[in-house]
Amino acid sequence: MSNPAIISELIYDPSCPDTLRNPHAIFARLRAEDPVHWSEAMSAWIVTSYDLSTEVLISSDIYSAERLAPIRNHIPIGAADTAKEILKWLDHWMVFRDPPDHTRLRRHMATVLNAKVFEAMRESVRDITRILINELPKGETFDFVKDFAIMLPGMVIMDLFGIDRSRLLEVKGWSDDMMLFIGSSRGVENKYERAKRGAREMGTLFQNLVADRRREPNGDILSQLIQSKINGEGMSDEELVGSMMMVLNGGHETTANLLSNSMLALAQNPEQAKLLVNNHDLVPSAVDEFLRYDSPVLSLGRIVTEDVELGDKQLTKGERVFTMLVAANRDEEIFDKPNSLDITRTDNPHMAFGKGGHFCMGGPLARIEAQVAFEELLQHFTSIELQEDVNNIPWINSMVTRGPTRLPIKLK
Repeated sequence: MSNPAIISELIYDPSCPDTLRNPHAIFARLRAEDPVHWSEAMSAWIVTSYDLSTEVLISSDIYSAERLAPIRNHIPIGAADTAKEILKWLDHWMVFRDPPDHTRLRRHMATVLNAKVFEAMRESVRDITRILINELPKGETFDFVKDFAIMLPGMVIMDLFGIDRSRLLEVKGWSDDMMLFIGSSRGVENKYERAKRGAREMGTLFQNLVADRRREPNGDILSQLIQSKINGEGMSDEELVGSMMMVLNGGHETTANLLSNSMLALAQNPEQAKLLVNNHDLVPSAVDEFLRYDSPVLSLGRIVTEDVELGDKQLTKGERVFTMLVAANRDEEIFDKPNSLDITRTDNPHMAFGKGGHFCMGGPLARIEAQVAFEELLQHFTSIELQEDVNNIPWINSMVTRGPTRLPIKLK
């Protein structure tokens, strides 16, 4: 480890429930006092300023996305076979690859996941949203996370890959279990076995889908992806399955968190909720403000490829770096009154979807889903009442995603 400056009174511990729920105070101190901070709890560097986070994310030659190596090096004795079964799929996720592999896989994915395709899905998203809203209790308490936020993007992804919507919760369970392997999962029993089971079940599902589409292509997203050629080469079956797992996980949980975080932000800022109720044309700017105010992705991890100076710290080859998107999106040097929710904000260069070559391809779809969700919700409800003390609501224990695990509300 390279000469880290540790400030004893300033400690970032992502396992702390209070920090999971509200990291903004500690992030503000870190930006002011130690924007490149060594976390003993994580054995990694924590970057909290907007400019330094940007530097990390756009410098792929120095900060590598191939961050599975440290996981491989810390697999417990006896779990090697289990890890192998999971890593055979994760190795094909382009989010864990550097150029040229990342570039090749991204070009394939861009043929089927792009702004034109996503915009064509808008009315389908609207149909799903209306179905879900019609099933919500009127004037009664319900869990917004379980009954709406998880369901909308999940059903969209199921349709995207031609999987029956009735299997959503089953497939989501497999995906959640698989992500225990790479997320922060302290205290989770049998996490390696659960991750192995999730990877095995999802692998079987998607392998069967790929085989079906190779035999009988039907023009859907997967059929197009199978037929995609870059420099005369297509994707292997392993790359297809890995990419489908990646899209399922990233496209589902991230958008679910966006919806939940947005609803919580409105519940805690009634004047902004009233403004949005009376001005539906503010939905697009409101969604981008939700993305900035409490981003659905907490951080992006990288591995240092060579000794380098970042800010006033010396980083050593092989060390881990986490760019805290949630912190960068409240940087006082970039955003006016960053701790205030302002749905009229126009100067909003947030990095909720990352930056650089790994900028999230699904960002436009997440925006569309959130825009449609609030357009439709505003047609039916004019007030939001949070039904539980926000300090009692647990948040996802993860270094990747950020959102509440439940959100009991009443809509009127």
